Amino acid sequence: MESINMKTMQPSSLVLRGASDQSAPPRDVQTKKSVAADIVSASNIRSDRIEEVSNSLALQRTESGEKIEKLQEALADVVARLNESMKSSSKELNFSVDEVSKRIMVSVTDRRTGEVIRQVPSEAILKVAHNIEALKGVIFDKNI
Repeated sequence: MESINMKTMQPSSLVLRGASDQSAPPRDVQTKKSVAADIVSASNIRSDRIEEVSNSLALQRTESGEKIEKLQEALADVVARLNESMKSSSKELNFSVDEVSKRIMVSVTDRRTGEVIRQVPSEAILKVAHNIEALKGVIFDKNI
């Protein structure tokens, strides 16, 4: 049986499927099944890789946490030994935070006289930091 293609106005023949053609799925259905299988396979591979990376990160977090704990224990031990050695000394350590510059300050004072023997950062550095803080509004339009 012949028909006319309306777009090209050319004759085209219709192919009628026989009983034997109906048992085999059309080629585009097979292609779709193949593509779907490929997608599932790729998805499984990605899922396995994601799980592998996740496990690796969990192990790294655990190891990092253990290292931090060891460092904290070592620091606590050093601080305890320093505090113990300072008790027998005539010197005293004082820790504070400068309100303007927000810097940590350490000062060594004589226990008997209260005189500051050494201060870190020094008074000169603190004055410079205070002046810089005061000029921030003049030099810069806004804080970041």
